[in-house]
Amino acid sequence: MIDAILYVPSYSTLVAHLDANYPDMLVRDESGEIAQPPVVTGFARTPSVVNGDELLVYARFRQHEADQWRSMPGVQILGEAEYAGRGTADAVYGQVFADPDKRAIYDRVYPRPVTTIDNGDGTVSESQPPERFGVMAGA
Repeated sequence: MIDAILYVPSYSTLVAHLDANYPDMLVRDESGEIAQPPVVTGFARTPSVVNGDELLVYARFRQHEADQWRSMPGVQILGEAEYAGRGTADAVYGQVFADPDKRAIYDRVYPRPVTTIDNGDGTVSESQPPERFGVMAGA
C-alpha cells in the first residue's frame, strides 16, 4: 500500500480526462451522467480539500493504483510513502512540508487563516485549522 497526497491543479480537466478514458472512476447518476459535483472513486481517500478548481487529497493506493495515478495527466504527487502503519503520514506530510514549492501549493489550496472568536464573556480566543487536512486510518 502507498499513502500519498495528490495535487490536482484543475479538477474540471481531470474529470473530463477520466470521463473520456476511465469513465468507471466517476460516480454516475441513475441516467448515467456524471454525478454533480463529480466524485472520483476506486481508491481509499480522505475528503478532498478544494480551493477554486484546485484540489488536494490524501489517498491510500494499492501498487497498481499508485502507478496509475503517478502517470495520470494533470495530477502531481506531492508526497508519498509505503504504508507502514503509524508514522506513514509523518513521512508523507514531511515530504510536502520540506519542499518550499510543494509547501506553497499545499498552503494555497489549504489555507489556514486564524479566526478570532468573541467568547461573549469579555474574552477573545483564536482558532486555526490543523496543519494537516487529513490522514488515513492507522497512518
